[in-house]
Amino acid sequence: MGKFLAASRWGAGSAVAAVLMAQAVPAFAEEQRFDLDIPSQSLGSALRSFASAARQQVIFDGASVANRTVPALKGSFTARAALGQLLRGTGLTAEQGASGVFVVRRAPVSPVPASQAQPAADTGGDEPEMTELVVTGSRIRRTEFDSPIPVVALQKEDISEHGYRDLAEALQDIPGVDQGLNLSAGQTSTQTNGLSTVSLRGLGQNRTLTLIDGHRTVSNVGNSNAVSLSTIPTFLVDRIDVSTGGASAVYGSDAIAGVVNIMTDNNLIGIKGRAAGTATNDGGGDGTEYSLAAGGKFLDDRLYLMATGTYEKQYALSARDRDWALESVSYDATSNTVSSPALSSYTPGGRFLSSRGAYYYDENGLQSGFVTAENGYDSRTNGTLIVPRESISAAGKIGYEFSDSLKFKATVLYSRITTNSLREPYYLSNSSSYGVNDEFTLGRLSRTNPFVPDVIAAASTSSGIDFRRRLTEVGQMAIDNKRETWRTWAGFEGTVFGNWNWDVTYGFGRFEQNQTRTNGVNYQHVQYALNATRLSDGSIVCADEAARSDGCVPLNMFGIGSISDAAADYIRGNVWYQSINSQHTLSGNLTGTLFELPAGPVQIATGFELRRDHTETHTDELTASGYSNFAYIPEYAGTVKVGEAYAEANVPLLRDIPLIYRLSLDGAVRVARYNLSGVGTTLSYRAGAQWEPVHGMNLRTTFSRAQRAPDTTELYSPPRDDYDTVVDICSGVTAATAGTVADNCRSNAGIAAAIAADGVFRQDSTSVNAPNAGNADLKEETAYTFTAGVVVNPGFLPGFQASVDYYDIRVKDAISALSNTNQMLECYSDAEGYGNRFCDAITRDAEGQITRLVNQQENLDELRARGIDVAVAYQFRPEVIPGNIQFSLNYNHRLELGTKYQGIASQSSENWLGEVGTSKDSAKASLAWNSKRFMLKWTTVYIGKAVDSNEAAASFAAAGITDPLFLNVPAYWRHDLSFRITPPLANPNLRIFGSVRNVFNKYGPFLPDGTESGSQYNYNSVYGVTGRSFTLGAQFQF
Repeated sequence: MGKFLAASRWGAGSAVAAVLMAQAVPAFAEEQRFDLDIPSQSLGSALRSFASAARQQVIFDGASVANRTVPALKGSFTARAALGQLLRGTGLTAEQGASGVFVVRRAPVSPVPASQAQPAADTGGDEPEMTELVVTGSRIRRTEFDSPIPVVALQKEDISEHGYRDLAEALQDIPGVDQGLNLSAGQTSTQTNGLSTVSLRGLGQNRTLTLIDGHRTVSNVGNSNAVSLSTIPTFLVDRIDVSTGGASAVYGSDAIAGVVNIMTDNNLIGIKGRAAGTATNDGGGDGTEYSLAAGGKFLDDRLYLMATGTYEKQYALSARDRDWALESVSYDATSNTVSSPALSSYTPGGRFLSSRGAYYYDENGLQSGFVTAENGYDSRTNGTLIVPRESISAAGKIGYEFSDSLKFKATVLYSRITTNSLREPYYLSNSSSYGVNDEFTLGRLSRTNPFVPDVIAAASTSSGIDFRRRLTEVGQMAIDNKRETWRTWAGFEGTVFGNWNWDVTYGFGRFEQNQTRTNGVNYQHVQYALNATRLSDGSIVCADEAARSDGCVPLNMFGIGSISDAAADYIRGNVWYQSINSQHTLSGNLTGTLFELPAGPVQIATGFELRRDHTETHTDELTASGYSNFAYIPEYAGTVKVGEAYAEANVPLLRDIPLIYRLSLDGAVRVARYNLSGVGTTLSYRAGAQWEPVHGMNLRTTFSRAQRAPDTTELYSPPRDDYDTVVDICSGVTAATAGTVADNCRSNAGIAAAIAADGVFRQDSTSVNAPNAGNADLKEETAYTFTAGVVVNPGFLPGFQASVDYYDIRVKDAISALSNTNQMLECYSDAEGYGNRFCDAITRDAEGQITRLVNQQENLDELRARGIDVAVAYQFRPEVIPGNIQFSLNYNHRLELGTKYQGIASQSSENWLGEVGTSKDSAKASLAWNSKRFMLKWTTVYIGKAVDSNEAAASFAAAGITDPLFLNVPAYWRHDLSFRITPPLANPNLRIFGSVRNVFNKYGPFLPDGTESGSQYNYNSVYGVTGRSFTLGAQFQF
């Protein structure tokens, strides 16, 4: 077809094309009959009704079917016969292309000699170049059967009836679509908890462009240009098209890995509503949804109005709801050993070190001889696996037809999402650091502090007392987010010069995140409160008079519950943060047929886009000072402006000659000018070809150059704190450990002291402050993408289609930060000694513990992704039972995934291929029976075997460890069952649906704290955390 869902702009405006599809494969119409009952209505609506009822794909040009009314059609028909009846007397005909898709077009005046011409109903003729394709149906389909690049279409019923919590979760089931953020990933992150994003090809969420109805939309992620899919209710979605491969020539920056185009409902007539609930088999993580929409036409069908609203509630899943999340285990990869229980030495009563050993408090008072595994604190019981989320969304649409050639349309989308994330109470120690650059530490407690018990004071030296204390009296830390997103588009569209279509659209979007973080500490107040003295009257007060006059209350760290309410209030530090993103766009497009060739029409599209993206952040004085324990998020502002122009063309070269059933070329080019000194002017392009040597076999290939300019956060943000899971490369090092890494680790005084005292250095916590930082010197990254594949649709097997595609994406000057692991490797593997530029990013406290590891964006040498996509779809109508049987399979095999960068000694690399989250193999298969009243579907999702970390695997091999713990992760299978029942009601139309996700209640691999891909709660969210869940709902429409 030479065009692609969500990746082309043919036929914008009133000539919007519609592909109507209701199953995975277009069946061969001549072998099937359909019971149809289509009332008299407009031709466009009748074609949509036919496509839905007959489960066929139909493409038509909106302008060609406008202002036509057709009589009712009732009875049993083949697809060809039904279309013939609907199109009788209209001057239009339906052609079936090589893929089985029906194309409605004006009866052509063919330049092919009459002796070679075929009847219109039987021709496999070239399908006209269209653009904004509207697909309706009930299941995922590989629409690359008709496109030069792979495309997946996810249908609305499959999303809403499958029990997915949001759109990102649905997309992540598709092979080649990797997890970005979701409710069970990043729940402890300061800026991103509660968000949902995807990453195409494993290249990162910033390289996936998300569109709504073909329009760019404002980012609603506070620290990147990504779009959180949780802000778009599933009730509003008509379908989602996912096209992979560089698409910058068509849509501009960010489309490095591909495009996710979310198409919303534009044709609702009447009132519809939906209610659904989800419950988990093992408790926790339930959810509810209530939605209502209404739409109609007025003023002789010239005015169209639609409004919709959705309320969704996702309840929390606590670590206490899953036994495996409470397993107290910590893994040491250096020694390949497990510690259990793995408790924290920061206890509610305090732990204190003196020259005579350790003292601590428990429920029985002061004790000596502290052993962490016996007397420590378990923070896991305070954890959250799924963040609770409440969502309210609304949308409104208006369209007005001034004439057949001029229309106005506008859309407004609103979303408000609130989330709450709870964590364990905070802690203090003498090595606790604070300040913008962690330049201050609390220091040891003086043994003359009036709260110090005599036995501890007597055992201490003049240098003071080492202490660790969990601040349970202050309360559990909490992060509350309210995120509001407004999106609006308004514009005109029409036709000129007969068959040319134009549109002009202005878009505005605004995202505002207001976050409050409570029950942290104010380090400056802690410093004052720890410096206590006893007055002559025996009262204990803060020693600093200025602080005392400002309300300072002394802090008693000794004993459970020893901190008074007044002291807890004084040291408590509640902070806030605000992030605002805004976007203005103005775009215009002109599309049409330039001229006719013997093989078909030459279609072109051209247009422009002006865009302004602005980001700003605001925070409170405590956060800005760096005196809060919560992540330091700086205030900054930045603006990116760009002007772009593009052109596209599709040229059908030859058809219906020996060895060339169809041959066509398509291409696109885009020029963009940025206001960024490091970027300037960029050029993106794409060229592709499709060759059908015989009917039923389509060979296709594309080559593209796509570019992504750095976003405002990557450019302008100072280091903004966040917490990552960081496994210290020095953890487990002893005096006897050999090698450069161990030598450099021991050069740190704190690590050396720990080894001298305990025989080994151990990391206290893998939750490390790992701030992300921008870089004003960044330039654009450039991706070169090559794809090649074949589509087969054999005539001897009606209803069968399959495709195999190879892809190779090479991103030059990739904008990224090195992983925490590789930063440590580059630092500590330097034979010249500890202290190179990579070491500058790592900060350790006096005890050798990592307190800060800065991740700064830079242009790396190269990012590479290669692999193979396979899609198979087959449907048939069995003779023994009514309805259709449909089977589909999507499979992805990765050949390469990683990055290269300049290390200290030479070019280094990070290899992600085959790791957890980027396994080599993934697949999704479904088998469904679908009739007029019933649907039953079985779906299987496969995630191939993986390793926890390729770096760890190499380290184990070098150390001669043949069977390392937790390294090899087995393949994972998840099975889902869904159904739909449509009772025989005329009005309202009622549909009852439900699903069982994870039928066999299988959880993912056990990956404890200390593994690269695991967590404190022993899981990786790629495999899910809920186990078996049940969804039941109903939808009605009047």
